[in-house]
Amino acid sequence: MLTATAAAQLYAYQFPRSDVSAFAADDPRLAQLELEILTPPRVLTDPFGRNRTLPPKQVAAARVRRLKTWDGWIDATGDVLLQVLQPHPRLQAGQHVEILGMLQRPAPAMNPGQFDWAGYYREQRVLASIQVPQASNIRILRTEPPSPLARLREHARRLLAAGFPAERALDHALLRALLLGDPDPQLRDVQDQFQRTGTSHHLAISGMHVAVLGGFVFVVCRLLCLPPRATALAVVAFVLLYGAVALPSPPVVRSVLLCLAFGVGLAGRRSVDALQLLAACVLAMLVYRPLDLYNAGFQLSFGTVLGLILLTRPVLAVMGGLRDPDVAVAASFRQPTRWGAAARWADGLLAKAIAASLVAWAVSMPLIAWHFEQLNPWAVVAGLLLAPVVLAALVLGFVKVLFTLLWPGLAEGWVTVTAWPVTVMRGVVDWLASWPRSDVPLPPPPVEVIVAYYLLLLTMLVPFKGAGVIWLLRGARLAMMLAVLWLPYQTDIARRRPAAEALRVTLLAVGGGQCAVIEPPSGRVVLLDAGSNSLSDMVAKCLGPYLRYRGCTDVDSVVISHANYDHFSAAADVTAAYAAREVLTGAHFARHAQGNPPAEGLLRALDALQRPPRVLEPGQRLPLGRDTAIEVLWPPPDAAPDLSANDVSLVLRLTHAGRTILFTGDIQDDAMRALLAEPGRLKADVLVAPHHGSSESLTARFVEAVDPSAVVSSNDRTLSRKQVDFESMTGGRPLLRTHKAGAVTIEVGADGRVTVRPFVDGGAAPVSVAPLVRE
Repeated sequence: MLTATAAAQLYAYQFPRSDVSAFAADDPRLAQLELEILTPPRVLTDPFGRNRTLPPKQVAAARVRRLKTWDGWIDATGDVLLQVLQPHPRLQAGQHVEILGMLQRPAPAMNPGQFDWAGYYREQRVLASIQVPQASNIRILRTEPPSPLARLREHARRLLAAGFPAERALDHALLRALLLGDPDPQLRDVQDQFQRTGTSHHLAISGMHVAVLGGFVFVVCRLLCLPPRATALAVVAFVLLYGAVALPSPPVVRSVLLCLAFGVGLAGRRSVDALQLLAACVLAMLVYRPLDLYNAGFQLSFGTVLGLILLTRPVLAVMGGLRDPDVAVAASFRQPTRWGAAARWADGLLAKAIAASLVAWAVSMPLIAWHFEQLNPWAVVAGLLLAPVVLAALVLGFVKVLFTLLWPGLAEGWVTVTAWPVTVMRGVVDWLASWPRSDVPLPPPPVEVIVAYYLLLLTMLVPFKGAGVIWLLRGARLAMMLAVLWLPYQTDIARRRPAAEALRVTLLAVGGGQCAVIEPPSGRVVLLDAGSNSLSDMVAKCLGPYLRYRGCTDVDSVVISHANYDHFSAAADVTAAYAAREVLTGAHFARHAQGNPPAEGLLRALDALQRPPRVLEPGQRLPLGRDTAIEVLWPPPDAAPDLSANDVSLVLRLTHAGRTILFTGDIQDDAMRALLAEPGRLKADVLVAPHHGSSESLTARFVEAVDPSAVVSSNDRTLSRKQVDFESMTGGRPLLRTHKAGAVTIEVGADGRVTVRPFVDGGAAPVSVAPLVRE
């Protein structure tokens, strides 16, 4: 294990000097590369956009062969993520291409709770990505013929896809993920439901999938009266073929290696030890890919299987001890019948399934909490309910591939038979997702608690004598499980929450757009804008993970500053997902929504949710707690009709403990001129910069009238000329932009102390304002 850990460290952090990452930076750089495309390019679309669909893009993994510098072409190494914004129709795996695009490092997580893509790609040893804006920037140099394995995989997927009509594309994508492990963007919503119900392991090929299909082949061989040795060899051959066709992953490799070892042992009439075989598989995989040691899928896969091997029998023994022994003795004297034997077989099978589910949940629960900050209380019940449907879908999917190979003309008929369990599966998952508390946010438990928890689980393997000792250990295991669930809320959640009577405002990093989360001491959650031009699904990729990180399950109010898409794109989604009580807009939102399809779609969606927007006007005060309130400054209902949507943005003053934060939307010169007529009302401690920190002719005067201690701004990764000019208009005040600082958190304490902190270390210097001196 120590050797594997050392090898993993070297594998993770040691790269040759010729690696392409040495030429990449956080900001995009123009680069010309020669690449070998490693994976079949996939076209990603966004068919789920409620109000606006983003254009498709093409993605693939590629290996760098050469790179052009000022001194000409040089040899280079390393893998990159290739993104083509205008999909190329002839791009395929195995090609050598010359491309011109923008090279940069993958972005790290910019918000609390957000998925860390930079860390994810680092695990794949990918430290750079290149974005190609046009297909004409790609020149195909040569095409290598696909390998026999690649042709086999492609042929298997064509057989599975044959006969599926376009309207059943989702069923086909789900069946392909289930049977072959292929990811698909169409499954985004379905995967979310599987994850919320704790059944996402069904979508990833695991030992269960291999065992079900291998067991099916075994049954067929026995029905054909094949001898045991020939049956074992046939099952091993099938599992090897299945492992080659399916998408390679740690669970697939582990399952194939274990099955191969078992099959060889049975065919050779040799004894096999599951624990020894599992250890050999772990060592073999870590020798090949040491970095898998830190992979969540690797840890969950091998940890769960180890738990099943070690703990299923002790749990079955405990379950057996709960039964009345007199009933078992009485049943042994009855005349055995066929139905009685079937009932006993079903009873034993159900007991084993329950024991295995309990063990799998107990072993994986701390790891899931550590990696994904999630707890699924109904996971055991949900897994048992879904298992028969998954089994049917797996077997029928395999039969569909086989029968389509034999009788291709009947492919549509095979689809009719195959698709019904997939449809039932989606219905069952929908139903399970509606159960209360099916998905509970859980902060990562302390490492020492996890270690103690697993050590106590291992005491089940020790044959202690004495009822007192046994019950004491059972109580200790239960107490440690409760500690895993309870301690994070007392430590991590307490750390994440602001101090008592403190106001917390977080301006999220959403790229081109804006979203501020306001959390007053009263416990309410208010969103000021919820939109992005950069994120196709802001709720799933940014806002939802942040609210989970904060332990928020509801949103009270959604305030939309004006009718620009980058300020409201996710408003309908978040209103539906978090049951927002009300949606608030300015007086001119409806007028500017006319002829604006995304804004019109938002209003229709809000009407369908029975949340028609309530209009805010200057002078209104929205209380958020005993000492916290929002005051509306702009726009008046009778504002000039020729004002742009930007200039009728809501301007709001958020006050708490004598301190003020000013939100200005996208106002420009016309609105600034009107507001500067009463400069005293603009004074604030923190200014959320107007129009994403862009310069206008009156910007300097406006900032001077506000006179903030800090300015924060929501920005995309590339600044415009006007945004660069804005930096000279802040009068030397600290400016924190989200494209560098990540999410910016403003906290106002009960004593008036103000702190402004960036999420990204080194992205910007934190700002602190001393407490107010009260007489």
